[in-house]
Amino acid sequence: MSGVTEGLAAFICKHFGTETKCADELGVSQRTIRNWKTSNPRGILKHGPEIVRGKNVTWTQLAGEVLYQEEMLNR
Repeated sequence: MSGVTEGLAAFICKHFGTETKCADELGVSQRTIRNWKTSNPRGILKHGPEIVRGKNVTWTQLAGEVLYQEEMLNR
């Protein structure tokens, strides 16, 4: 994995600051956040409406991040 420089890790860092803050804001566990990054990127889409509404991103941007993360996991 590439770390915080790209993919969902970078998205989370940019828009939430930390995994802990992301988990708190979205009402999920930190384990869920890690799962999004390591095995199930599409899981974040369940919280898409909250993210799009509150973080000044579009659905297209969010979907792009998910697709990119999936591509990185399949390498």
